Amino acid sequence: MSKSTLLVDTDHQTDAYSETYFDALYRDSSDPWQYQTRWYEKRKRDMCLAVLPQAHYVSAIELGCGNGVFSELLAGRCQSLLSIDGNQKAVKLAKQRLLKHSNVKLIQGVIPQALSDGPTADHQTYHLIVISEILYYLPLTDIDKVITWIKQSLAPGGTLLCCHWRYNIDGFEMTGETVHHRLQQAFNIEKSLAFTHQSQIVDSDFLLDVWQRSAQTIAMQEQLI
Repeated sequence: MSKSTLLVDTDHQTDAYSETYFDALYRDSSDPWQYQTRWYEKRKRDMCLAVLPQAHYVSAIELGCGNGVFSELLAGRCQSLLSIDGNQKAVKLAKQRLLKHSNVKLIQGVIPQALSDGPTADHQTYHLIVISEILYYLPLTDIDKVITWIKQSLAPGGTLLCCHWRYNIDGFEMTGETVHHRLQQAFNIEKSLAFTHQSQIVDSDFLLDVWQRSAQTIAMQEQLI
């Protein structure tokens, strides 16, 4: 789970902050954001795993897998997991990390284009969609394309988890604040789609929101209320 290395293929961004930008980050390091060593990153991953409303998912997709640190943890909670990233080296590193996990498939792809082409273009639905540290790299028009894809691709009863850094990122207009505001507009208002805002964590450094495509909370599903 990363401040993603997805390629930004849009006229609204310059090459300095797209393929070239992320290639430079991975050129000198296999872990440019220190996912494996920073307590901040481990704590955030643990919080994301803890708020998932189901213990296990049949099928999952992760947008922006980076070098696969979080993918490895998700693999233990999913029967099948498709992880996508735009950077070639990141995908190669993730594949090396996940060699022993036969239930994980990794592909290189540009968001949102990868959601309408290739393995994700067959109208498959997913029981878990994870979107972490990627949407603030996209213009609002592309974020809305991702939102439309979510509405089409999240299975009934499924879970959507979104987590993003709250601070400004040089060269990009969007922040975690603006991204999650847009997500809340999309999923908290459209009751006809039966999205339940299951969890929200407003950390000093990041935002974490979880929706279920179900009118029932976890307690309702387990007949506690």
